[in-house]
Amino acid sequence: MEKDEMMRRLEAQERLLRFDTVSLSDLRRIGELVAERIISKGASAYIMIRVNGLEVFALSLEGSSANNRGWALRKANIAELNALSSMHVALDNKGRRTLEDIGLSPLEYTFAGGAFPILLKSGLCIGSIAVSGMPSEEDHQSICSVLSEYLGIEAPSLTE
Repeated sequence: MEKDEMMRRLEAQERLLRFDTVSLSDLRRIGELVAERIISKGASAYIMIRVNGLEVFALSLEGSSANNRGWALRKANIAELNALSSMHVALDNKGRRTLEDIGLSPLEYTFAGGAFPILLKSGLCIGSIAVSGMPSEEDHQSICSVLSEYLGIEAPSLTE
């Protein structure tokens, strides 16, 4: 998929996949659904959901490692900082600038897909959902597919 089409799909996902309200119970259920989706693919990953900096869901699937957790944290940090998916931020910056160019540490942030902001309809970002263990597009889409189903909203896919 070409960059412009991918950016259009990412922007549509970020515009559509928003909550009127969301509870910690909702987010924990979303985390479980993401895990089920990943397991059904025969894949492995670390899944983390944060709200206001607090981890409200974290799960290491068989085969995941501390390295996956580190990637999830860096992806979540970039998504929450920008109120955009980490895939959007990575694609927007690819070949243009580095983390250091914008004053960010690669120990805390990354340009890689796999974290999606938890956005309210108002546009307020209250946290993120992060997945690390598969290719970036699959990490990203595993979150968006679950959010699309959970919210009952049809959103474009990056992998179909």
